[in-house]
Order: sequence, then structure tokens, then C-alpha cells
Amino acid sequence: SEPADPAEQVSRVAALSLLSGAERRVAALAARGHTNREISRRLCITVSTVEQHLTRTFRKLGVKTRADLPEEIVLDMAVAG
Repeated sequence: SEPADPAEQVSRVAALSLLSGAERRVAALAARGHTNREISRRLCITVSTVEQHLTRTFRKLGVKTRADLPEEIVLDMAVAG
């Protein structure tokens, strides 16, 4: 895939600050390739809650799929714990 436009990358990274802690945790696991069911088990939340968090995350970040989630969200969570 082509590298993203640097300005777009910056705006996506800035958008990460709009996410709630729960949205960040769900998105980071989704970005690592976990299924909604795996995420729900890991975070002790329902699959429906996972879906709601992902829907809001996609809207806030302006992405359509998990593959479009910025890799910074995984790095962000690694730092945050």
C-alpha cells in the first residue's frame, strides 16, 4: 500500500486524543488483528459494546475498516499500558 499523506497521518494521530480510554483499548486490539469476540473476552465487555466502540472510533478517525486504523494506536496503547 502507498504511504499515507503526512498531513493525513498527523490529523489521524491528533484524532486519537478524541478517543475515550475504552475506545482506544478496543481499537488497539482490533488494529492488532483481534476479532470482536476476542476483544470482548479480553476486556470483559460484550461484543455489542466492542462494536459500538469501533463504530465511534471509525467515525472519529475517519476510517472505514480495521486495516485503516493508524498503527500509532497500537504504539499509543503500548506506552499507556
